[in-house]
Amino acid sequence: MTAREFSVLAFLARHRGDVVSKRQILDAVWDGDFEGDPNIVEVYVRHLRNKVDRPYGRAAIETVRGAGYRLASDGG
Repeated sequence: MTAREFSVLAFLARHRGDVVSKRQILDAVWDGDFEGDPNIVEVYVRHLRNKVDRPYGRAAIETVRGAGYRLASDGG
């Protein structure tokens, strides 16, 4: 797991059960001056799912359509 992936996962874990937006993740994990495509968050979430969800048959990282992402409070 890369440092950035770990930072995204740690942010989700700190907000376990809460829906967090892409913007909240960007502000917390990326440099405050980040002006790239906010869809980079989707890329990192996909990487995390491939590393921490799929190999174990879990679905801990949830997409909340139109709102953001949530780490399942029950661990998926």
